[in-house]
Amino acid sequence: MVAKQRNRGLNAPKDLDEAGRDLWSSAQHQLREQGWRDTDASLLAQFVRSVRTAAIAREQLSEEGITSTTRDGRPTAHPCVKIAREAESDARAAAADLLLTPASRRRAGVGEPRSIEDELSTLIG
Repeated sequence: MVAKQRNRGLNAPKDLDEAGRDLWSSAQHQLREQGWRDTDASLLAQFVRSVRTAAIAREQLSEEGITSTTRDGRPTAHPCVKIAREAESDARAAAADLLLTPASRRRAGVGEPRSIEDELSTLIG
């Protein structure tokens, strides 16, 4: 469960790694500029976990390659290809729901945050 901090928003869920906690903090900062509510925490956690799952799967793919071999020796897509794609899709959906994408902010009539640089792009990309 997430615990409240004084004037700093909500703590990141304990299961997140350092990169996930950094993304949580940056995204929450941007969301507070857009009218964040603490009840949005579960969707933010889903977004961060999806981004991190995709990143970890992509790292494994870069080390092991995008193909693997079946028991009978035939090449097949590495299982992390599917994991990465599904996690990226989940992250995009959560990002849109949270108004973290330019298109979703435009559709909702939300302007760009006033006081922050685009921290998210450096943490995600």
